[in-house]
Amino acid sequence: MKVSFHYVPGEGFDSDDGKDTVRIYFSQDKKEMRHAPTELLLLAVGSCTSDDVLSILRKMRQEFSSYRCEVSGEKREEHPRMLKYAHIRYIFEGSVDPEKARKAIHLSLRKYCSVSITVERGGVKVIYSLIINGETVDDSVDVEEIKLEEEA
Repeated sequence: MKVSFHYVPGEGFDSDDGKDTVRIYFSQDKKEMRHAPTELLLLAVGSCTSDDVLSILRKMRQEFSSYRCEVSGEKREEHPRMLKYAHIRYIFEGSVDPEKARKAIHLSLRKYCSVSITVERGGVKVIYSLIINGETVDDSVDVEEIKLEEEA
């Protein structure tokens, strides 16, 4: 695995690893239409766990008409200004069994998602919420409190 980027004077950093360009914020240039590194970290958390959750739900033959993931976080005031928390919201529309969705989320956050597990082990509080068809099923569950069946 390897990524690369270069500095664009007066703009920030642009990835140049042969894929779609990712435009990254550089604090000295203050271009607001670029991603801050911490935003990219939140995107990585959300996309990693979403890949797991959707794959697991497909294996469970769960039907959803739409899926959205929102990840929010807040930085500490003191340096290093690392994240205090990452709150992942899994939002489904369709015929999704809440227990199966919960199981998929728990497997992802405790066993499979290397990004969220790395962030959590780095001291960031990771929490999640599950919303199905506009109804909140789980709200602000702390990942540290999740026990998988094999751990119980």
